Amino acid sequence: MSESTPSESYTNLVNLQAVHSEAHARMAELEATLHQQWLDLVDAHRKDYARLQEAIAASEEGIAYLATVNPQWFEKARTLKTPYGTVSFRRTTKLEVKNEEVSIALLEQLGQDGLPFLIPSKRLNLEALEKLDEAELERVRIKRVTSDSCTVKPAKIDLGKAVKSGEQKGDPQS
Repeated sequence: MSESTPSESYTNLVNLQAVHSEAHARMAELEATLHQQWLDLVDAHRKDYARLQEAIAASEEGIAYLATVNPQWFEKARTLKTPYGTVSFRRTTKLEVKNEEVSIALLEQLGQDGLPFLIPSKRLNLEALEKLDEAELERVRIKRVTSDSCTVKPAKIDLGKAVKSGEQKGDPQS
């Protein structure tokens, strides 16, 4: 790039700023147009969307009920596969602390100020406490609570897998 005079440089600067400002203004117009089109699209489908959300919630509730009252479906595996998707149960545990102050005092009696089970601000470190067995938890008045959650997922086509399978078979269209 050749040397330019300060006057030419300033003119180039002003021209580039004009391009920049006009592009920003046009971008803002485009974003406003797209936003309005998006709102129009959402508005056009709002009733269908709400109806479908209700259908999904009602069917998930019914599926969870049926899965709960038919535990024999889950004796071999925690996931039941159907042509329309899967239903699975997940077991989770959490620690239930009835009186945090009492548990903190009991942990401090263990020595080393209850570390690693207490966070320096003297809050329970539930992550570390998860490693204790039931007897140790009971001694510091903490109870491990187990719960099951039911998950429902619709079946879906894995196009990536289909394309990969086609490539491996030498499909000329892939």
